[in-house]
Amino acid sequence: MSPHYQPGYVNVSVSLKSIGRPPGDASASEMEAIAALAETYGQDELRVTYSQNLVIPHMRQTDLFAIYTALAKLQLAGGENGLISDMIACPGLDYCNLANARSLPLAEMIFQKFGDAKTRQDIGPIRLNISGCINACGHHHAADIGILGVNKKGVENFQITLGGKTGEDAAVGRILGPSFVEADVPDAIARIIDVYKAKRLSASEEFADTLARLGPAIFKDAVYETV
Repeated sequence: MSPHYQPGYVNVSVSLKSIGRPPGDASASEMEAIAALAETYGQDELRVTYSQNLVIPHMRQTDLFAIYTALAKLQLAGGENGLISDMIACPGLDYCNLANARSLPLAEMIFQKFGDAKTRQDIGPIRLNISGCINACGHHHAADIGILGVNKKGVENFQITLGGKTGEDAAVGRILGPSFVEADVPDAIARIIDVYKAKRLSASEEFADTLARLGPAIFKDAVYETV
């Protein structure tokens, strides 16, 4: 949830990220149930976020337990917002004829790689986005860790970028090195995360700050196993 300008109220975030679910996907029955929550506890309003999640605004804090219980019954009470599992992923080659590579299967593989909830919490806030082509519908260039699908001699490959940012200090992520085939991407991401966890000054130092302090070389060395 996120703060509200009115005391006693919050905005409830509904994560549409879980193992086995394409990022941002929701069934008609799920949307109808969430709409019912907005009608019962909110102001008949739902918002779709750029991060492929939902927000139900203007919810009373006193109703949060009832709302959580209802979302849990729908298997939509996962707290993935802002974590490595909270990926933005474009439809990719499965659904888009502009794409060079598939995004959704890779998103599932990465989620599986970090399948333990405690592991995701230990990593902390981090933005990982996937785009199936240079059109960047998955905002890969604006993520801490970006993944871009490329076509390499007819084979789906993926470039990894680091250091993308949004906001007043916006920056485009820089390509780390040569691309990977799909099967090798989750392990490459895990090596980046391992360096981050080992080198951050504390659990509260976010990835962007660790990267800015150390520079990309140490991550590149780990990813390409040159050390």
